[in-house]
Amino acid sequence: MIPAGAVTVSDALAAAPPWRREPFRVFFPLGVVLAWAGVGHWLLYALGVIDGYRPVFHAMTQIQGFLMCFAVGFLFTMIPRRTGSTPPAAWQMAVCLAAPVLTTVAAWQQRWALAQAAWLVLALTLVGFAVSRFLGAGSKRRPPNSFVWIPAGVLMGIVGSALTGAYAMLGVEYAWLHGLGRGLVLQGMFIAFVLGVGGLAIPLMTRGVAPPDGAPSGRDRGARALHLAGAMLLIASFVVEVRASLPAGMLLRAAVVFVTLALGAELWRAPTQPGWNRRLVWAAAWMLPVGYLLAAAFPAEHKAGLHVAFLGGFALLALAVSTQVVLGHGGHRREMLGRPWQVPVIGALVAAAIVARALAEVDRPRFFVWIALAAVFFLASTLVWAVFVVPKLVPHPDP
Repeated sequence: MIPAGAVTVSDALAAAPPWRREPFRVFFPLGVVLAWAGVGHWLLYALGVIDGYRPVFHAMTQIQGFLMCFAVGFLFTMIPRRTGSTPPAAWQMAVCLAAPVLTTVAAWQQRWALAQAAWLVLALTLVGFAVSRFLGAGSKRRPPNSFVWIPAGVLMGIVGSALTGAYAMLGVEYAWLHGLGRGLVLQGMFIAFVLGVGGLAIPLMTRGVAPPDGAPSGRDRGARALHLAGAMLLIASFVVEVRASLPAGMLLRAAVVFVTLALGAELWRAPTQPGWNRRLVWAAAWMLPVGYLLAAAFPAEHKAGLHVAFLGGFALLALAVSTQVVLGHGGHRREMLGRPWQVPVIGALVAAAIVARALAEVDRPRFFVWIALAAVFFLASTLVWAVFVVPKLVPHPDP
């Protein structure tokens, strides 16, 4: 039996060029560039450099550009090592590198159909890659049970993308489908990714403990069924939000996230391995249920709670997990186990961005002042991340 935390490098993976052997080296920097595009325009508007602001562009670029790049970079790197299979093909890399850029450019030009078409191509490419590696004849391992959230998340994104435009064809009485679709794309998909990958990555990165592979036994089938039931409840939370009660929908979402991370990743256990970045990963994971709980508690300012989840959960997890991946794969053990000053600075800057973004909701007359400050703090966090991490992304030739 292969140990739960073991890595298996196939001959094809070992022989692949660095950009395919370790795809995070190109996807992570691209994600930060797109983050600057998605957040930077708020700052440019506040400074009077551009005439208008585009909140839909901001949301799509952050989720389907910035965060998607980090997700693909992580999955393209992790899956071949866990399964002992081949790296992503050159065409899969090309598609998944081009699609977020095309989505961002099309969203800026308000060509929504083109933006979503590009994202759908990426989603289908990612699904095909993951399924072929996990279920292929050459796969040496099966995914942990929590990974059923990954295809569920992609499905939420695909269905949500379709629903955002469906109401236009069905009539104004179905306008709520647009809100449902936006929720699934901008929240549901990445919640599912965090819950799926988090069941493996959070305990492994924070405590050095990895869950076992899923098995065809009755107990494991039952565990996967519970995860799928959780995914259905997550989808239901968006229906409840748009059709019945925003606080009830947010509360249900917070409960699904908390229970899944508590049971699947044992999030209630504090990190036991040394290293400040591990604690940043752990703290960021907590921000997801906390953000939705705050949104439920203060529905009039629910966007403040949502940005606790978006900035403190999604974005900070992307920065912290990617840092751990780069330090681990690059052999930077001293910094991975130590206390590099950049880690708490990144956390503090993201926390400041959260506070500023929340104040934008409660101090509406100065909305754009607080938005600009939130953008400055968040972009500063990515700059510190880049100074710390990007030099370590350059592969060194073997001696």
